[in-house]
Amino acid sequence: MHSLFAFFFSLSASALFLTIGTAVSTAQTPENVSNLLGAERSITDLAADASLDQMVAFAVQHHPAVAQAKARVRRMLEMVPQARALPDPKIRFSAGSMAETAAGRVDWMTAVEQALPYPGKLRKMAAAASKEAEAAAMELESLRIMIAAQVRTAYWDYFLAAMATEITESNRTALGQVRDSVDARVSTNQATLNDQLRLAVEFGKIEKTLIESRQADASARAQLNSLLNRPARSELPRPVWTLTVNHGELEALLAKAEQKHPEVRAATAKLDAFQNRLDKANLDRFPDFNIAIQHAAVADDGLAPMANGRDQAFATFGLSIPLWQEPRRGRIREASAGIDESYARRDATRATLRFRVEDAWLKTQAATELINLFEKQVLPESRQAFDSSLTAYAAGTLTFVDVLDTWRQHLGFQLQQVGHQAQLGKAAAALQSAIGERP
Repeated sequence: MHSLFAFFFSLSASALFLTIGTAVSTAQTPENVSNLLGAERSITDLAADASLDQMVAFAVQHHPAVAQAKARVRRMLEMVPQARALPDPKIRFSAGSMAETAAGRVDWMTAVEQALPYPGKLRKMAAAASKEAEAAAMELESLRIMIAAQVRTAYWDYFLAAMATEITESNRTALGQVRDSVDARVSTNQATLNDQLRLAVEFGKIEKTLIESRQADASARAQLNSLLNRPARSELPRPVWTLTVNHGELEALLAKAEQKHPEVRAATAKLDAFQNRLDKANLDRFPDFNIAIQHAAVADDGLAPMANGRDQAFATFGLSIPLWQEPRRGRIREASAGIDESYARRDATRATLRFRVEDAWLKTQAATELINLFEKQVLPESRQAFDSSLTAYAAGTLTFVDVLDTWRQHLGFQLQQVGHQAQLGKAAAALQSAIGERP
């Protein structure tokens, strides 16, 4: 009897060690996931002279979508210890008209039972939960990158609208110089009132452009403040052109995006989660264990003359019967389909990132070349042409229509230049987002 009890106890202890040990040793909560939750530095308010990078940091810290994603990661992290935990033990108490043995009548019995999943099941469930939490953390990182790109894009829209307003106001002043020249020539009968009327029309067009530019500026401010989680009319620093783009060679950027972008890493983590679920589904074909230790209180009196009231203690060991296999086969097929889905998602993500990286890289190259061309050649020459036409008109060697043409051309080139600068800023933001550069 003692040897049988020792056998059951040894078998139960071994199953308990295998089940708990494998679950706890290999399914710890990923520290890198927890570290991502507090990655932002604390910024209480936006400085009056905040730079673009400071605005990005402010948005990433205060955007409600980031708070939502961080809460989701915390929620999924708490699923890991739940997945690796053993079921609660059970205690049973029995009393009443019970059996009588040679040692005496049994008054009552107690038992403590513990269910033990087959070794490896808890470990695989915890590993799957851990990988799903890791995927959520990578999605949080992708969200931060997306918000950073949105802030940068909105900033360059704000830059374009503000600079267009400033350029138009400056050119209105330049057009005032033309008006002085026209008035002087009209007063000496060297020009007609028709020139003054044409000039008045141009001033009307300038006012129309300024109204549209101010509206675009206000809309761009509201959009940027929205991303910063601030009231739409909050004050913003004056936008400045300080961008330098030097991200490296295209092939290196493509390789970085395909391997290290959070969207790719999230797809890989989901793939690993489904693989662990498949392993768990395969283990479901094996029985789970159940161990119990029982105690029976025996009375001192009894029908048998040798009754001595010695209490009874014994252990039991049981197995579940994995009889119904169709649900288990269904879980295997489900996990296998999830693996195929994750492979396809990762491949699709990489294909999309390759296009995004190359498209943004080409746009940065084109915008940089256009900026250099306009800065070194087009703008200086158009300004010189306008000044020359104004001088020639005052001398009576050029018509007023020619002066307006050169003025319009110079204004158009100035607006195109700030458009190229904004385009470069947006392309650089898209490139940073595509390669997964952290804000």
